[in-house]
Amino acid sequence: MLALVLAVLLVSYAYPLRTWFEQHNERKALEEEAEQLREQVADLEVELERWEDPAYVAIQARERLRYAMPGEQGYIVIHPEEEEPEDDGPAGLPPAGEGSWHERLWASVQAADEIPDEELP
Repeated sequence: MLALVLAVLLVSYAYPLRTWFEQHNERKALEEEAEQLREQVADLEVELERWEDPAYVAIQARERLRYAMPGEQGYIVIHPEEEEPEDDGPAGLPPAGEGSWHERLWASVQAADEIPDEELP
């Protein structure tokens, strides 16, 4: 009889204990996520303070947008060995770099209208 009572108590406490452990683990995961978000916010606040400095804005404009100050002459060095190979489009289409956008569009329309050699009678 005592064993039966203990079994009933064990079964009745099993579900609440499992729920408590699941919630405990979820809370720990949420606390870790909150800490990561706090660190991210701190990093973004530091970056925001940097953007308030006119010198930092000028440096970023030079690097990212390739701006030059009045009276300066800007240039870009292109290394011939680093040129990308010409991208040939899918079969039947002209290469992506030939002509202006409307010429490439019209060429793709004409290529789509042609019958492939495999399907000719």
